[in-house]
Formats: sequence, structure tokens, C-alpha cells
Amino acid sequence: MTSPAALAPPLDNEDLLSLILVRLPPLPSSFSSVSLVCKHWHRLVRDPGFLSRLRAFHRTPPVLGFFHNSPDSARFVAIQGISGIRMASAVRDLRMDGAGGMWWFVDCRHGRSLLRSRDWADLLVWDPINGHCSLIIVPYHFRARASDLNAAVLYPSGAPGCGSIFSVVVVFTIGHSAFACVYSSQTRAWGDLVSIPMPSLESELTEEPGALVGDAMYWLLGESSILKFQLGDQSLALVERPLETFSVYKRNIRIVKSDRGVLGLAAVKNFSLHLWAREADHCGSAKWVLHRAIELRTLLELPLTQPRVGSIPVWISGLCEDSGAVFLRTMVGMFVVWPETMQFKMVTNNVLMKTVYPYAKFHFPGGLLMIEIVEL
Repeated sequence: MTSPAALAPPLDNEDLLSLILVRLPPLPSSFSSVSLVCKHWHRLVRDPGFLSRLRAFHRTPPVLGFFHNSPDSARFVAIQGISGIRMASAVRDLRMDGAGGMWWFVDCRHGRSLLRSRDWADLLVWDPINGHCSLIIVPYHFRARASDLNAAVLYPSGAPGCGSIFSVVVVFTIGHSAFACVYSSQTRAWGDLVSIPMPSLESELTEEPGALVGDAMYWLLGESSILKFQLGDQSLALVERPLETFSVYKRNIRIVKSDRGVLGLAAVKNFSLHLWAREADHCGSAKWVLHRAIELRTLLELPLTQPRVGSIPVWISGLCEDSGAVFLRTMVGMFVVWPETMQFKMVTNNVLMKTVYPYAKFHFPGGLLMIEIVEL
């Protein structure tokens, strides 16, 4: 005789239902609909164990949109699965509280954003989904004589976005030296300041976001170098870029994590996106290799009219480390391109945004975007 449990409809079996739902696109809009079906489904998709299974199954969080620092338009642009109006409103609330009237985005990683005050006196680590903020005071001697500063927000290896644990790396240059220091939320203190000498022509530190590759953060430095900060032993080093990159690409170049998981570069020349990777040759020496060149005019169906003299037809505005998505500003608007699949999407017709900060996260809807600043 068959038991009643065996005769139960498949969707009443919680394990089977979880296996089905975890395969939905990992977007907030997907689970907003699911949670409205019934109380059982609502409870299931909000269970922490389900979120863990969702992360394990999809691995790469979806790109929900991007932030930017252009004050003349809403500072969050939604791409998929989330309310752009709601996020932009949350940024406005931050703007009212920020020193000097406005916070400036510096970095986004593992579902958190890093912002700075105009004078770099304060940093703000912000979770745009739940509104939690941590205010960090930047030591005066870091910024008093610094020529250029940059920073990155990081989370414990293997546990991105867990709880309120994070680190912030600040890098800056003074004269012919580069410096770095790490702030830990666990100790609520800054660590030791480390430094490295630089060639006289390589003292300009980029204001564009850095990239996390393996156990190191990287930023562009000068015309031919990359500044590397090793997270493990907290040391600085310089990495050479391909010799021809500055003469060919000028400043239209960004550091990326290549599809092979190693240090890479994405650069644009005219209408062509070039993807480089730094790989070991048969002798074990690291060398730069140009792996791909993607013709963007054809892919994005850009107009055939020539750009005006002196303008840049395609500009790299941002990159997403997790998905490999590349944000490109063109003559007709901003596109996001996924080189691995060659998929693309036009996300806005705004042509004035220079730098964007992609925001990617596994997210269940339902939390209020309330701002609670915690001073550290």
C-alpha cells in the first residue's frame, strides 16, 4: 500500500520544491513573485539555507545595476531585477548626510559599496540592500600630503558579504613612493602603513576602481605600471603592463580578472575591445598575452557616423569582477557587455557618465532601505 507522503503532490515536498526554485534566475524579481504564491513558498525562499543553496548553485551573483558620481541624474541605474527608483532614493538619503553634502562612490564589491567624503576625511561602507552603514575616519597623515588616493572594500575570503565583517584598503602616493594601509572592522583600527618606491614617471595613481584578483588588489599606476597590494602579507609591489598599452589605448584601459582567473586588462582602441591576460609561459615567466579582440561597432550596432575630432567613440566605464561584465559608454548611450557569451544590453542613453560602479548581489526582496550610520 502506498503511503500518503508518496502520493502527495511534488510541490508539497519541500526538498523537491527547493531544487526547482533554486534554478530560477537569481534576481529579486524572481523571488518577489515566488513569495506571493503562498505562505509555504514565502517561508521557503526566505530561509537562510535556501539562500546558501542559491549561491552555491549559481555561484556568480547577478549584476543588479550600477552607481555613479554624476550629480545631474539619479545615481543608481537598474539593469535587472531591482527597483532603480528605490536605490536612487537611498543614495539621496546618503547624500544629505555626507560631509560636504555628497558622498562619492569609490568601489563596489561583495554586495557592499565604498564611498568617500569630498576631502577623503571619511569613508562609508554601505550595504544598499539593508541600509547598514559603517563610518570610518581616515587618518589625517594619510591624506595631508597625498597626491592621489584610492580605496577598496573587501570581505573575508570565501564569505563575501557575511555579517558586518569587512576590510578597507587605502592606497595613496606621496612623491615617488606608494603607500597602503588596511582598516579592519573586527579590530576597528588601522593596521601598519606599508610603502614601496616608484619610478619618477609612474607616480600618478588612477582614480578608477581597482580589481581583486586572487589574494591581491590591483590599481593602474602611471603609464606603464600596476600597483599590487598582496592581502596575505600586506605588501606592495609593481607589475609592468604590456609595453604598447599606453601608446595604443591611452587611458581607455582597466584592470580585470581574466576568464582564466588571472590578472588581466580590458582596453578599447576605436571600436575594438581587447582582452589581455598575464599568464605563465613554458618557462614559468609571467607574460602578457592578447587573447581576444571584440568588434564593438558590429556587435552593438553602433552608428557608422564618425565621432567628432578628439572624442572617444567607446570608453570603458566599469567592470564587474564576478560576472566579467564590461560597461561601455558609446556615442548613443551606456551598454553592458558579457564577453563570455557576447550578450549585451543598453542600460541608459546617458552619455555623460565617465565611471560606473557595478553592483552585484544575491538578494531577496523585503528589507527596507533604512539608513543606520554606525560610527567606528
